[in-house]
Amino acid sequence: MMLHMDDISVEFPGVLAVDRVSLEVKPGEVRSVVGENGAGKSTLMKVLAGVYPHGEYTGVIRLDGQEQRFSGVADAEASGIVMIPQEMNMVDDRSIAENLFLNRVPSKRGLVDEKEMFSLAEQYLAPVGIDVSPTMLVGELGTAQKQMVAIASALSKRVKVLILDEPTATLSGHESELLFEQIARVSSQGIACLYISHRLEEVLRISDTVTVLRDGELVDTEPSSGLSERRIVEMMIGRKMESFFPPREVEIGEPVFSASGVTVPHPMVPELNVVEDVSFSVRRGEILGVFGLVGAGRTELATALVGHAEGGRFDEIRIRDERVTRIEHPGEAFAHGFGYLPEDRKSMAVVPNLDVARSISMSSLARLVRRGLLDRKREYELAEEYQEHFRIKTRDLSQEIINLSGGNQQKVMLARLMALDLDVLILDEPTQGVDVGAKAEIYRILNEAAGQGKAVILISSDLPEVMGMADRVLVMRRGRVTGEFSAAEATSQQILEAATLNAPTEMSQDVD
Repeated sequence: MMLHMDDISVEFPGVLAVDRVSLEVKPGEVRSVVGENGAGKSTLMKVLAGVYPHGEYTGVIRLDGQEQRFSGVADAEASGIVMIPQEMNMVDDRSIAENLFLNRVPSKRGLVDEKEMFSLAEQYLAPVGIDVSPTMLVGELGTAQKQMVAIASALSKRVKVLILDEPTATLSGHESELLFEQIARVSSQGIACLYISHRLEEVLRISDTVTVLRDGELVDTEPSSGLSERRIVEMMIGRKMESFFPPREVEIGEPVFSASGVTVPHPMVPELNVVEDVSFSVRRGEILGVFGLVGAGRTELATALVGHAEGGRFDEIRIRDERVTRIEHPGEAFAHGFGYLPEDRKSMAVVPNLDVARSISMSSLARLVRRGLLDRKREYELAEEYQEHFRIKTRDLSQEIINLSGGNQQKVMLARLMALDLDVLILDEPTQGVDVGAKAEIYRILNEAAGQGKAVILISSDLPEVMGMADRVLVMRRGRVTGEFSAAEATSQQILEAATLNAPTEMSQDVD
């Protein structure tokens, strides 16, 4: 089997999403396709998978030398091309077996042959390491197990080309390892794997070759053995990269924000707390990293500070010379000079039908009012200022935010917070799910904010990010602070030990 995609182009209204891209993939090859958000990766793969049928693109697809003109996803799957999307299409209230054979269940005399269906399901599940009954409901599975079911389903379709779109985005480290084992096993059977990911360390680890796209065009395809993360980033952004993290040359001032006795009860187990009596402070111009593994209580700590954690409380917050003992909602936190950017921007921050201008200005509307009416000119000028400074890529300010890439959506959310001119910014996973180019831009923005004397609390599960950006690192485990480090002096081993071991780590305290 040899896959050829020749001169593929896809045009949407006003946008050339893919511009004459050609690929050639061999049997058993693991090919990663990388690029910034909006580079055309997913669009190209959707052409191959039949999501965009013949007629909605130009160019030629050949499989085993035969030209393919897929009329839809089912047609592509019948030819052996299967795509597992980032958001898997599974029916949670149906069994694993029913999901495996969705729309193609074995039948006998016009009725579903359940005995045959469950027997076949066991055959396909065993090789991918799913040791559960095929009668189990899919809704009872974890994300990693659902992905294994999706791979088993692809194998049942006699797959020749398996496409995986951001498969590790919601997986733990252990779950990712299991996925990589399955990719290796699948490729050893002669099945080609096309792998889309922003995580360059795993791209280099599992790939034979790497294809880089930029602005819808093919930059190059090279063997992974000759590439580094830095080289891939330079190909993606089209320029040399001296340092991924901007240099920190900021004068750290006096304490501007402190919180004491922060506690958040477990939502399901009243006698347990997900955050237990946490206290900390942050200074002007300082970036304080808050690191911890899943379940450490980092997000709950942040939401308690802005009145958004159910049952959350604190003894007091001190901001500048003001003492605060209660915050009812995030708007009240704004009034006191601090604000929160949530981890889940899609459900908690982005308003899909708003345009870019209003998405930036919506938290600042009160100061854009003159004589009881919104000053549209001032609103536009505010949005234009942040759009230019944050380098937000958009057709114009009237474009709906939902149509922007994930990285540009995140920059809009940062612009909304920054437009309030707050003293303290609490940012929860601000670079999660964005490409490396957008990450570099966000790091620049945070560095500039600190340079202006703002205090930044950077919550992240990305250890290199925390060590590269923070002046000081607070480590949490099971709702408690287990370590505090000067980022310049700490090692990744020390921080990980504090995040995983029971005993609190006594390290350097507040930075002078």
